[in-house]
Amino acid sequence: MKRFRLRSADKKVEELATVPLFDHVPRRVLEVIGANVDEVRVEAGETLIREGHRNDAFWIVMEGEADMMIGGRKHRDIGPRQFFGATSMLDGKPAVATVVSKTPMRAYVASAEQFRALEGNETIALRLFHYALERMREDLEGRTAEPASAPGP
Repeated sequence: MKRFRLRSADKKVEELATVPLFDHVPRRVLEVIGANVDEVRVEAGETLIREGHRNDAFWIVMEGEADMMIGGRKHRDIGPRQFFGATSMLDGKPAVATVVSKTPMRAYVASAEQFRALEGNETIALRLFHYALERMREDLEGRTAEPASAPGP
């Protein structure tokens, strides 16, 4: 994984403002976020988070796509202005999914220490918890909506 400091602070704040997670967040809060994420680029096929393993990064995808898999099965696509890694960073438990870059990606990433600084901001913490709960509800509703498999012969 290569780390770059390509974006000026203002450009980073402008980009972060386009992420739905940060919709209507005041500029001063976006500046806190920008100061606590690093820009990275990854090639296609890189495992970014591994199911059942400790996760030490919160990812905000700016360009490219990734696949999220649970139990070896594709669960969802992750694209620009979406994020992943928040739940395991919030609760400190192993990741519930594996995330692999499908295409080359550019993302903003917060390390565990940087994430703690973000989590310490009430506005950001409330947003992260809200979206984590919303995603969990979507996942549970999606699982229960699937037809039960028929018993084998």
